[in-house]
Amino acid sequence: MLNELQQAQESSQILRHIKHARKMLTLSVAVLVAFGLSACATLPKPTTSDPISVTINFAGVFTNLADESTTTKSALTYWRKRNDDGSLGDRFAIGGANAFNRAINTTRFRKVRDEVVALDSGEYFLDSFELESSKSIAVSQGGDYTKRDGWDHTKNSPKYLLIALQKPIALPKFIIEVLEHREQGSKRVQLLLCLADGEKIPEQVRFGTYMQHARAPKAMCEEVFGKDFGTRQSSNSIESSGTNSVESSVGM
Repeated sequence: MLNELQQAQESSQILRHIKHARKMLTLSVAVLVAFGLSACATLPKPTTSDPISVTINFAGVFTNLADESTTTKSALTYWRKRNDDGSLGDRFAIGGANAFNRAINTTRFRKVRDEVVALDSGEYFLDSFELESSKSIAVSQGGDYTKRDGWDHTKNSPKYLLIALQKPIALPKFIIEVLEHREQGSKRVQLLLCLADGEKIPEQVRFGTYMQHARAPKAMCEEVFGKDFGTRQSSNSIESSGTNSVESSVGM
């Protein structure tokens, strides 16, 4: 009888230890996920009651110049706000998998689709980008995204792209095209815009000097985004006067 009572007490202690261990494990996982999310470039929370709605969509296209074949892939973009005093805000991601999946490193990319985000008014520039490829990830600059920089501090201008937000806007769909000549081992990058017939580049968009920009062929836009790629209001858009021609390099 004494042995049975002792065994029951020991079993009860073991169960208490197991429950405590489970609670600690749950807490540890929660802390790790929270830390991962905080370090995973989540969208900033608007500080005003009337944030600006922005519809944005980036895709990656790899073009083999040897045979003109193309492959459409997902794009993950990182952005920063340029404050009025010239300081730069925290980096945040648009276009990739949600922050939880990026935090636990299951995937960085998702299917190409429109994304609507709410941001405070101001200037936002493309800090860096990553393109899903068949063998690896193509990146605008080497190193972790926190070490990259999409601002040209010498010229005090964006390297790739800047968007000035003062009112809600549905941006043209963007294609980051990597043109490869695999036999020659050469590679260059350009930023393409998918514009509907008669549509002009919004005045809120400003191009940098590290990527050549151009209007994408209609057939490419339909292949990447579908035949209704230009369905949005563009009555307040005017022609951009940018004349950039310097091409970017992408690390693989």
